[in-house]
Amino acid sequence: MNNNSDELFGTCLNEYWEHVLQFNPTFATYIGDHRYNDKLEDLSEESIRTQQDYIVDLLSKTETIDASSLDLSGQLNLRLLKKTLSYHLEFYRYKAHYIPLNQMSGAHIDFPQIVEFHPFHTVHDVHTYLCRLNAFTVQIDQTIELLKQGVQHRTTAFRRSIEHVLGQVEALSAMELEDNPFYQPLLKLSDNFSDAEKEELKEAVKNALSSSVTSAYKKLLHYLSNDYNQHCRDTEGIWSLPDGQDMYRFYVRYHTTSNLSPQEIHETGLTEVARVSSEISTVIKKTGFTGGIREFAEHIMKGKGMYPSGADEIMTGYREILDAMDKELPKFFGRIPKAEYDIKEIEKYREQAAPAAYYYPPPKDFTRPGYFYVNTYKPEQRPKFGMEALAYHEAVPGHHLQIAVMQELKDIPDFRRYEGSTAFIEGWALYAEKLAKEMGFYQDIYSEYGRLTNEIWRAVRLVVDTGLHWYKWSRDDCIRYCVENTGLEQHEIEVEIDRYIVMPGQALSYKIGELKILQLREKLKKALGERFDIKKFHDRLLEQGALPLDILESYMTDPERVQNG
Repeated sequence: MNNNSDELFGTCLNEYWEHVLQFNPTFATYIGDHRYNDKLEDLSEESIRTQQDYIVDLLSKTETIDASSLDLSGQLNLRLLKKTLSYHLEFYRYKAHYIPLNQMSGAHIDFPQIVEFHPFHTVHDVHTYLCRLNAFTVQIDQTIELLKQGVQHRTTAFRRSIEHVLGQVEALSAMELEDNPFYQPLLKLSDNFSDAEKEELKEAVKNALSSSVTSAYKKLLHYLSNDYNQHCRDTEGIWSLPDGQDMYRFYVRYHTTSNLSPQEIHETGLTEVARVSSEISTVIKKTGFTGGIREFAEHIMKGKGMYPSGADEIMTGYREILDAMDKELPKFFGRIPKAEYDIKEIEKYREQAAPAAYYYPPPKDFTRPGYFYVNTYKPEQRPKFGMEALAYHEAVPGHHLQIAVMQELKDIPDFRRYEGSTAFIEGWALYAEKLAKEMGFYQDIYSEYGRLTNEIWRAVRLVVDTGLHWYKWSRDDCIRYCVENTGLEQHEIEVEIDRYIVMPGQALSYKIGELKILQLREKLKKALGERFDIKKFHDRLLEQGALPLDILESYMTDPERVQNG
């Protein structure tokens, strides 16, 4: 090995990760690095340009490294770092930063979540939190400036998406103090604080909320409703933005880590919708019902006991499902993460526009668990038969198992430990839903129907995401297609379509990733025959983190290596 290349590359890896943390201080807090707890992201154009200049410089440094002088692990790290840096530059080239918020993400909705991850153990912790509260007004000013630049460059958000944002911002700007998520941590300060310290800190946070946070939300609300809303685009798909079709091709490549075209993905979606529809029809017949998929969905909506009575029943149900799954994991996995997970309700201020569930990983020191966030809004529209598949997707053997294993890997750099291919991450979670059937779950025929409902939804995504952003479908076109081909509730369909509008290409990752994992598994089973070991397959698949699908395929092609390590 060439020591100079090895040292230069090691320096590049360390510098890059430190750059990521410095420019993304709340992300640093989320993963348990508390050096930047007094800061928020600098969203100014100057900061964004500085970051791009750094990435250009780092990419040029990586080009001087002789890959042949690195060991196999180093060569993989180099290939992945170059890919990561190139993606950063493409996002910048397409001016993605000029649409800095939507109902799924942005300073307005991301910042309140910091209270779940920022420590409140000492007076110093609360002081750093106060610094963040007082910095929020600057971040909102920067957000507004980016939106203004987007108007100048004809790169604006879809109007309906901003209407969702307006609802979120209005709710956060009008909250009573006792209900305000920013104030909640002050009500839970431990006995480490004296009574005098508690009162003093509460007063300081109250002042910061009124003088900075609430006023910033009101300023954003005024700008969005009285100015920006007039410039929003009326067409849903990003094809309508400057270079929109090229932008979508990039998003497809980024999220699927494949060379599949939008047209190929659309056709794959149609094929998968037809296949899963056939499986659903078979299940429906077993129940004795004689109608079609939509008719059956409407039929079971009226069934007693199909829907939870409230949030408590939802949360209890998920805990029981996952307790049973935890006991079966050792039969299918040689490596099970040490990190624990817990279940939390999605907060009231954002539940209406939020998805049914999502996962948030533990910090690097594992001082708190990973969180499976559950949406309990309108429980009467959240069927119990869908809970098994959702739990397996978000917690175990899905996101928590895969991501926690990745975080615990010893021999990969941090940028691979905390970042990774969306197609692998979401593909694995969808694969986990199907794997659970092999593990003996979905014993109730309605739960199996729920699993297939989830699967057809992921197939439908291939059709509607490409429909929206490539074939120029309207929101109503997408809703109509989903109603015709799935059994999902109307509210859930609309929330999901609104998500695809603001996250082009992300919805493609699930099915494309799952299909690749299944394809690799079948090839290895065919090559190894009776020697195929499902535990070893899973351990090999997970041992390098969330690899892009093209690299994953090359890594998993040697049957003997997969079998023997």
